[in-house]
Amino acid sequence: MPNQAKVQKVEEITQKLTTAKSAALVQYQGLTASQVSELRDKVKAAGGVLEVNKNSLITRALENIGIKLPEVLTGPTAIAYGVTDEINGFKEIDKVNNDKKVTSFKYGIYDKKLLSLAEFQKFLTLPSKSQLISQLLGGLQNPLQRLAYALRFNQTQLVMVLDAIAKKGN
Repeated sequence: MPNQAKVQKVEEITQKLTTAKSAALVQYQGLTASQVSELRDKVKAAGGVLEVNKNSLITRALENIGIKLPEVLTGPTAIAYGVTDEINGFKEIDKVNNDKKVTSFKYGIYDKKLLSLAEFQKFLTLPSKSQLISQLLGGLQNPLQRLAYALRFNQTQLVMVLDAIAKKGN
């Protein structure tokens, strides 16, 4: 018979998986407790949450939302949730992986679908939400700036011609 605390933990993980914009299963073998805490803080600052849970609880929570893993989870596994931004928290984990080669992604979850490691790596290459918004605004602003310049240019030309005529007449 399952322990009531474990049942509650599975429900908690299930709830977080359903409300998060995205999630990833991360292997963090080789990080010390202080490094995991530091990584957790970086992920939180980037709009995510990083939690360490037992593999069996993670597997049950994934099954609750209809995701069946193709293999049994082994080794120390954490779940990273994208709470306010789909990608930024994962990019922080990827930076640690690039620097220390101690973390690695196992799977990604987006829109309640399991992403393979290759698909998740493509997901990580996408620009962040803030970068996309700034690119969109820049793209919208550029034609308007050109139009304003063109309209001002014709007025400036007219003033210069009138000024030249006025100086010639004197």
